[in-house]
Amino acid sequence: MRFETRYTYEYIKRFLSSKCRRVLEVGCGAGELAACLSNDGFSVAAIDSDCDSVAAARRLGVDARIAKWPDFADGQFDAILFTRSLHHIHPLAESIKHAAKRLVKGGLMIVEDFAYEAADEKTLHWFASALRLFEATGLLSTDESLKKLLSATQSLKAWRENYEPELHAAAEIDVQLEKVFGPVLRENAAYYFRYVANVISATEKRDAILQAFAEQEGTLAADGSIVAVGRRFVARR
Repeated sequence: MRFETRYTYEYIKRFLSSKCRRVLEVGCGAGELAACLSNDGFSVAAIDSDCDSVAAARRLGVDARIAKWPDFADGQFDAILFTRSLHHIHPLAESIKHAAKRLVKGGLMIVEDFAYEAADEKTLHWFASALRLFEATGLLSTDESLKKLLSATQSLKAWRENYEPELHAAAEIDVQLEKVFGPVLRENAAYYFRYVANVISATEKRDAILQAFAEQEGTLAADGSIVAVGRRFVARR
């Protein structure tokens, strides 16, 4: 299990009790998380709009289907997971209402996402410095993805211009969740390590490096040195 999957997995498992039977992951990607939860004994269905991602998930034995939310409907679930996918899904309010309808009484909607809009100059300076250090030690793949990421971290203006305008802000997700479900459990989380994960070179120490970076990120965010952009929400029907 790659570190970035384990980071999400450990968060999700905090809330899935032994009574939780049927789980749906919306935006499953290549299916690593869904496969891990299936191996734990949960009955997991997973959807994604990307054909290649669904094919990869199926190769892991996941019950993955090509579908878009909120069009998907296949009975009721004890938990519905939106793993870094809800910011893409339109319309937001209808998508959250549909999730509530698809949950059993007491069921959970668990969201892992990010507040791209929360970044500030101080945090971007720290992140850009970290990327340059990784690059200098040969740990990052020198490709267009890295160049784009480095360019985006040069200033808050560049960072915001790199933000796709159709994506939902975390604050908007928060508001809509509370409108539908009432009280919502919220927490901040590390997230910048995920950008590093996309450009890091293949090495046997890859996961250890990402874990150390995520832990540093969490420590700095906790003492106010940087602003955390990871956001997590849990709502109960």
